[in-house]
Amino acid sequence: MLKQNYQTWMDQVEPDKAFRAQLVEAMAAQFDRQPGPRRRTRRVGRTVLAAAVACGVLMVSAFALSPTLRQVLKGALGGYAEYAQPVEGTDVSNGMELRVVSALNGGSMLKVYAELRNLNGEPVRDPLYVDGILIPREEGEEGAGSITAGVEWVGYEAESETALLEFTTWGFPTPIGDRMELMAVVLAPPGELAIEYEWRIDFTVEQLSVRSIPLTGAVSNTPLLQADLSALGVSIRTGGWNTIDAFPLTVFCKDGRRLTLPHGGGGSMGDTRLTCWEYDEPVEPGEVAGLALGQWYIPLKGENAGQGYWLEELP
Repeated sequence: MLKQNYQTWMDQVEPDKAFRAQLVEAMAAQFDRQPGPRRRTRRVGRTVLAAAVACGVLMVSAFALSPTLRQVLKGALGGYAEYAQPVEGTDVSNGMELRVVSALNGGSMLKVYAELRNLNGEPVRDPLYVDGILIPREEGEEGAGSITAGVEWVGYEAESETALLEFTTWGFPTPIGDRMELMAVVLAPPGELAIEYEWRIDFTVEQLSVRSIPLTGAVSNTPLLQADLSALGVSIRTGGWNTIDAFPLTVFCKDGRRLTLPHGGGGSMGDTRLTCWEYDEPVEPGEVAGLALGQWYIPLKGENAGQGYWLEELP
């Protein structure tokens, strides 16, 4: 019943542009307050928060922690179970505990799974509006940049009233290192515009193997700079301000498989953009023989690796 109620809310509620604009301001104000002992020194800009909110708001209903969610987590990870790393980190806000339990670090994209429960035993409002974003803790130049993020409800254990959430962030334009921070909030219902809970959790997760290949050529007057491949998916760096996320990406594997990848998200840093596509199941970077953006084919092996060209039709 709870899962059905959640889906009903998801089908009925879609925050309008005015609400999202207000939400950006509220999150920015909350995260930009003077830091306390556990806050990081590096400031997160409004551009990053705006990109995260643009992906929408997740609604969750009731929570508590339960070890039985390990099976739910295994099901959510699917083929990525052997790639995921156990991680530790907890924060409590107004009696609500958020605990990260597992993570996948693909360099340009990052997935984190977290359990949420109510510590004080009081009823939890149905639904709850949750948003969050993952930020590298490696210090460096701030610059003018953005990344996109999303939150998904991936499981619920009714007996203990525990929810499992998946936080994903796409579009890190530079190596992000192993040290991360999850920032998440729970918002009041639309119209009230208030942050009721706020969590900030530091954790460490090693990066998966990433294969990077310089690219040549351009698609729709957008220069192609580099392809980054991990077991999570493919990210393509481009120059200028045009986007390539409307192009379908096809991955050609050495074993003959041809995979069409859904677009995940992206980001930017200066005049460089990063567009990310995700696998349904893991594919090792070395197994990929070529990529195609629409009819633009990019071989990834041999002396012409990275030198793309137009095809009348895909092979």
